[in-house]
Amino acid sequence: MTDEDTSLAPEPATAPSKPPEAATASEVAPVDVPEIQTAQIPAGEPLAPTPEPVDSAQDKPLPAPTASTPTVVTTITHAARDLLVKARAAIQNRKHIKLEKILSEVAKKGKITNDEVEKLLHVSDATATRYLSALVKEGKIKQIGKTGKAVEYTRI
Repeated sequence: MTDEDTSLAPEPATAPSKPPEAATASEVAPVDVPEIQTAQIPAGEPLAPTPEPVDSAQDKPLPAPTASTPTVVTTITHAARDLLVKARAAIQNRKHIKLEKILSEVAKKGKITNDEVEKLLHVSDATATRYLSALVKEGKIKQIGKTGKAVEYTRI
């Protein structure tokens, strides 16, 4: 045999080139792939293999950080936490300033209503009620009346 003869070795057998309806049962090998047609997977495509189950994080301890592995995640977490703490402090500071405005108005006039607080601070009815309730709870002002427009708040 020459080099040319070895290069012309027979190819592995392939399916016949005839259309499936023309092939006989002895020519076509049975296929075990189920025909499932969905909107995502066409009928003739094989399904993707199912992923292997992943061990939970509780089963494996985290690797100890080394000099080559930066602790970016903890840095980001700390930065986010610091930003959140600063934002909450700013909100509490603004709220404290508004409560002080209410107290100074009560000291000036002797009494105040929910509507006056709304106009003074440019807040909603519910927010004005919350501010006044907080001051009553702290014991800085006293509520006169139960509900409605007759409710007034005076200093103690």
